[in-house]
Amino acid sequence: MIEVKKAEKKTEFKIIEELAEEILHEVYDPIIPAEHTRYFLKKFQSENAIRNQINNENFSYFLLKFDDKNVGYLGVQKLDNKLILSKLYILKSFRGLKIGKTALEYVNNLAMNQGIEKIELIVNQQNQNTIDIYLKNGFKIIESMMNSFPNGHSVKDYKMEKVLSTT
Repeated sequence: MIEVKKAEKKTEFKIIEELAEEILHEVYDPIIPAEHTRYFLKKFQSENAIRNQINNENFSYFLLKFDDKNVGYLGVQKLDNKLILSKLYILKSFRGLKIGKTALEYVNNLAMNQGIEKIELIVNQQNQNTIDIYLKNGFKIIESMMNSFPNGHSVKDYKMEKVLSTT
């Protein structure tokens, strides 16, 4: 059974940090330098960073569970009239089990329940499997962009969006 559970406690933030450590190296080290992955983990997906994002940046985090096992997570940020899908990561051994699809449906419902009509995300241009999943789930590429980080690394990304039906 797939479950999406809101993360609200320090112990849950720590679980997300541990999942991120495993998943991000596997996903990104083949396409970006490992030191940038480490920077990204510390800056954006550590327990402290998650707590700060929730408390100060209008983020919500959710654990993705499969048969009561923590297998991934997602993070969203509400900005004005849109919902930013900031993070959606699943352990490699649990991909292909409809967990991502369930998470995307959850994000759609979350947005619609808040009267939000658009979901945006940014995805690395070299991450074709993920791009294909988003395209299959109704997202469109709206912009090609270069993102530069304070650690000196830059990546080519796509901004994608999904406009939700209000009917």
